[in-house]
Amino acid sequence: MMCEIEMNTVKQIQRTYYLILSLFWLATAMRAVLVVLLMESRGVNLFQIGLLMGGYSLAVVLLEVPTGGLADAIGRKRVTLLAYSFMLLSGVVFLFAFSFPAFLLAWLLAGLARALSSGALDAWFVDSVQAAEPGINIQPSLAHAGTFSTLALGGGTLLAGLIPRFFGGLPADGTVVLTPLSVPIVFAVALDILLLLAAAWLILEERPAAGDGTAGWRQAIRQVPVMIKDAVGLSRQNSTFVILLGTSLAAGAALSSMESFWQPHFARLVEGAAENTLFFGAVMAGNFLVAMVGNLLATPLGRLLRQRYGLMAAVFQGIQGAMLITLALQTNQWTAVALFWLVYLNVGILNSPVSTLVNQEIPASHRSSMLSIFSLASYTGGFLGSAGLGYLAEHGSIPLVWIVAGALLVVSLFLFVQVEVNRMHRERHNEQQASLLANG
Repeated sequence: MMCEIEMNTVKQIQRTYYLILSLFWLATAMRAVLVVLLMESRGVNLFQIGLLMGGYSLAVVLLEVPTGGLADAIGRKRVTLLAYSFMLLSGVVFLFAFSFPAFLLAWLLAGLARALSSGALDAWFVDSVQAAEPGINIQPSLAHAGTFSTLALGGGTLLAGLIPRFFGGLPADGTVVLTPLSVPIVFAVALDILLLLAAAWLILEERPAAGDGTAGWRQAIRQVPVMIKDAVGLSRQNSTFVILLGTSLAAGAALSSMESFWQPHFARLVEGAAENTLFFGAVMAGNFLVAMVGNLLATPLGRLLRQRYGLMAAVFQGIQGAMLITLALQTNQWTAVALFWLVYLNVGILNSPVSTLVNQEIPASHRSSMLSIFSLASYTGGFLGSAGLGYLAEHGSIPLVWIVAGALLVVSLFLFVQVEVNRMHRERHNEQQASLLANG
């Protein structure tokens, strides 16, 4: 009997992946756009916000690799469903949180959900398309996935900015559960429910032999430490993968500094912005629109550079860092918005080339675990960017935080240069081996 995964065509797998990603990021955007303003309205200060988002990153850091090993052991679909369940629970807690401990619980649940989801769905997609069509170049598919994700993020942020305007008659923010700033979270919770149902229905995966029944789950969970040990060993043996972990650390710190502090920065830069939720929705929607454009540009740029993705990543990592430093120096609101968007344009361009570089270094048997290790580096950077730079933002300034983060990105471009050098050495070695075999 043919297994479920073999019955899927590449197009069917792509459609499922793009739909699940779109729902996931739409729900995520509905929560993210105004969450910092919501926390501020409920009495949380900037330093505490940095700690909360740092706690989120720390939860991911601690759980990332074990949950990746769990996905390899019991199946990517099951772990994805667990992730979306915790995501739903996190949204409910956010809605009713009015204190630092309550918000901490919400962020920790969100971190657990992110750790569970980060490697599982992507690993399912890559392995499924490669099983359906061996030798396929996954970069265009990853770029398309990025396009759908950023479209969902852009649409979600715009909706989250618009929705409170239709609920202006609700009580003032910070006073009760249901206020203009909290309404988008209600919509996000509804989307979480839809996401959970869609993933349960549409993701098809052959169950791991160890994953059936209670005894099977216990056996699979016992395999997790072995999976983790093997994945860590494989990671340490691969110098290119280790270098890519460094780039993920830098990118995670920089992106976290943007996501944590852009709302307070623009609220201070633009007069009256703090009360104008549509402004925040429009700015963030613009971010994701240009990130979508970046994803669309990635494939032709990759062809132009003859799929030299290490070189491509080095160039745009450096440009992103320079744009972030330039943004930090702006006092004009519209110039600042334009540069903010340019930073996200580079984020979009970088997504699929970096993902392709990473997946090229990973064996299928440990794909979830090693993708989780890569994500672990990003969230370690995110923790440093939120908690460490949060202290700098509270006692210094947000522009100073962005100058530090931009400088880190500029320095990290040299790591991508080394990845490209490693690729060239590998190709030269393979050519020499082929020549020796041909000459007998």
